[in-house]
Order: sequence, then C-alpha cells, then structure tokens
Amino acid sequence: MTPEIYIKRQLTASSVVYIETLQALWSGCGVIVRYSVSGVEGVSSVILKRIKVPDHIYHPKGWDSEYATQRKIYSYQVEKNWYESWSKLCDSSCYIAKCYGVLNLDKTKEVYILLEDLDSIGFSKRHAGLSVSESLPCLHWLAAFHARFIRERPNKEWPAGLWEKGTYWHLSTRQPEWESMQEGVFKTAAPHIAHTLDQARFQTLVHGDAKVANFCFSDDGLCVSGVDFQYVGKGVGVQDLAYFLGSCLDEQSLQEHLDYLLDVYFTELSRSIISTGESPDFAEAVTQEWFHLFPVAWADFHRFILGWSPKHKKNTQFSRKLALKGLSECTL
Repeated sequence: MTPEIYIKRQLTASSVVYIETLQALWSGCGVIVRYSVSGVEGVSSVILKRIKVPDHIYHPKGWDSEYATQRKIYSYQVEKNWYESWSKLCDSSCYIAKCYGVLNLDKTKEVYILLEDLDSIGFSKRHAGLSVSESLPCLHWLAAFHARFIRERPNKEWPAGLWEKGTYWHLSTRQPEWESMQEGVFKTAAPHIAHTLDQARFQTLVHGDAKVANFCFSDDGLCVSGVDFQYVGKGVGVQDLAYFLGSCLDEQSLQEHLDYLLDVYFTELSRSIISTGESPDFAEAVTQEWFHLFPVAWADFHRFILGWSPKHKKNTQFSRKLALKGLSECTL
C-alpha cells in the first residue's frame, strides 16, 4: 500500500499530496515525510514516519553488529507501541503529536506511523543548543511527563510493550561498549550504577533519548513537544534530565547554573505530581530520592560515553567530577 493511499483511507481524506521529505532516519532505517491533506476537518498536513530497518546497520563509530541491528528493530516496535497505546495518556503539559494510525506492512517489512504535523499547530522551531532560559520549557515538559507515569516499585511486566529499561545507553544492552572501556573506577562501578537506578523506589516512564534535537519549540519558545520515542521505557526521571542538560548546555553553563536548573525541574516535578492527585508527602518522597539519584544518572551516561566514544566532547572535566560524585551514591 502506498503512503498516499494509506493516509487517504486512514483519515477519510479527499486528497493526499506529497510535500517534502523532512529527514532520513538514522543509518538508512527510513524517512520522515510531510503530506498535505484535504477534506479532513482541522487537518491540513500530516507527518508519516516510514520505517524499514535494513538487514545490517552500519555504525559510523564501528558499533555495528547483529545484536545492534536487532536492538534498533525492537526500538521501532517500541515506538509503534508507544504511539498506539501510551501517547494518548499525555496532556498539554507534556504535549505529544497525535497519532492518527499505525500500519505494519508484512510484505515489505515496513511500518507506517501517521502523526499530527507539529509545525502546523505552532511547534515549528528546532534548536541544536539552548541557553539556560531557553531550556526551561523542556524541563517543565520532562517534569510533567515523568509525573504522569510515576509508580512505586512497579512490577516487571510494567510497562507493557515498551522497554523494560528505558534509555538507549543502559548497561544491559551496551555490553560491547562496556567491555571496550579502559580499566578504572567507572568500568568497575558500572554494574553498581545500573543496580542503583534499577532499584529506585519510584520509577516512571523515561523518554530515553531526550536530547534537544528531539524537542519541537513554539515560535515564542515557551512551549515544547517531544518526538522520537524509540527508547521510552521504565526508569528514573533524572536519567532524562541528566541526558537533556548534557545535550543542550555547554560546560560553563552547567557549572554556573546546575543548581538552578535542578531546582526548576524538581519544583515542577513536585507540582505536577500533586496535580495528578498524589499527596504532597508522596511528591516530597519522589523528589528527595531522585535528587540524590541525579549524579548517579549522570555517572551512568558518562560511563556509556567512556566506552562508546571516549574522546567525545561530552567527556569533560565537569562531567567526570559530577559522575564521580554519583559513584558515592551507588548501592554496592
């Protein structure tokens, strides 16, 4: 089935016309395309994510393997499940594009995910980096997102259809990168870091790849919407927080403003938890635990960088110092 026919049938549109290909997915795994539609009330354009993972994925840093290919295949299954069954649970405080439908094409092994065009509803800005003030709407989005899905000691079966452990860098799916690390405190501590995060009393859904490139901004910069949910799954909210801050702010900004940024996130997290109907005492328990786990979450990603790309620009003196602090919070 062609994309145009699928969109027309799914939306009961009178016509569907290709506009542009917005981007290719990572390592040849498909494309994201915009189409115009007519005859659908309130909808003038849509986004179609066309996914087809090749038999072998080439990685520019040499991390290609059959296991890596299967991990990527599963990540798109997770994204499909997210939009089918979970994304509708989010509201305007953590806005996500509406999903109009998902289609599996068995013959071609393609997956179509049909989504609302965020540009058309006011989220048309993209950024590669942010100032401290520009990052605040993303912190609010993350806090609201995490608050919506918090559970105390959830069972292993939750969340169905998503990653049992969210984030793309968690240790259990990154053993080759761990094995390549130089011997030292972070390699030795890696299992303890993972265990500490896994055993947190309060767990939620984490976006899993909450870098600045995966947020769409309103024209005035005051609101954001998250995209790209391949690595959404169970975790601790500060895993997203640590990764996001490292993705959008330089070392000097982090050194000078980290305390303020943490205060913004945790204040909004507490407010968002209470707004879901939980008690202030519950919100306080969550924020206290996650505040102590923030440097642990930072150490977890720092560990990944040291194995995956030790000369990466994120391997800074500040990052190492904060990661070392995280080791002191680990459960041995």
